[in-house]
Amino acid sequence: MPARDIALAVFIQVLWGPIYTLCKPALSWFPPLIMVAIVYIVVAALFTPFMPRPKTPARTLILMSLFGGALQTSMVFVALTYLPASTAVLVMQLQLPVAVVASWFIGRDKPSVKNSIGSLVCLAGVAIVVGMPEATDAWYGILAMLIGVVSWSVVQAMIPVIAKDQGMTLYTAMARYAAPQMIVAALVLEHDRLPELATVPVTGWLAVIGISLFGFALPYAIWYWLLMRHRVDELTPFLLLMPVFGVAVAALQLNEPLPPSLLLGGLVVILGLGLIVFPRRVPAGAEIPPPA
Repeated sequence: MPARDIALAVFIQVLWGPIYTLCKPALSWFPPLIMVAIVYIVVAALFTPFMPRPKTPARTLILMSLFGGALQTSMVFVALTYLPASTAVLVMQLQLPVAVVASWFIGRDKPSVKNSIGSLVCLAGVAIVVGMPEATDAWYGILAMLIGVVSWSVVQAMIPVIAKDQGMTLYTAMARYAAPQMIVAALVLEHDRLPELATVPVTGWLAVIGISLFGFALPYAIWYWLLMRHRVDELTPFLLLMPVFGVAVAALQLNEPLPPSLLLGGLVVILGLGLIVFPRRVPAGAEIPPPA
């Protein structure tokens, strides 16, 4: 991977880690589904006039925007309302082993013992982080995050196969389809909370615009540009950096505690992810098969 692309992949995590963490205080102003709707409305409204017509079929974009955008982001925001930001960001790291399994099912990769062991280690790490929550609300948050992780990971594994656009063109098109999906969901499930928007201060609206631009539009545009140029297994290792930035911001800015179980579970998760992404040693003289 060229040095430029490596720098861009790292830059994405510098944005994603803190932004997802800082979404938690913003959710004190906005209900989660309404906030997701606003995010996609902002992205679609700002960038649609400057983007070319997408080549990806509309039916494909609808499905991609639903499972890789509307559902995934909604579940992450719902999870953040129930879980500490540091815990949510660590549980989110299950996206890598899920993406590996998804690539097996769609035939883009073959199952391996190394990746299987790595996935099991990741699950063990998440189990340590989560523990046995006594509050029912915590289980709601964990379940929501797991739904979001699976939805996002499967779409990422399929995008290089089904998408015909990249970068900002692809993400703007997805946002344009995700926005009406989220408006309908918010009107159905959170219509009774719409009056709360009148009490949101100017700082709240500025925060959600900043989250839309620097937590979604910019990093996802770069991510989808890279995704069309590199294999999923080349890019997903950079997600290891997300919890580093996310947990640090949660501790420093949100004053969240860092209990031993969180630190131990985080280390186990990173160990499992390392097993997955660490390149398989090829015996001397063996031919390395070309990427599929």
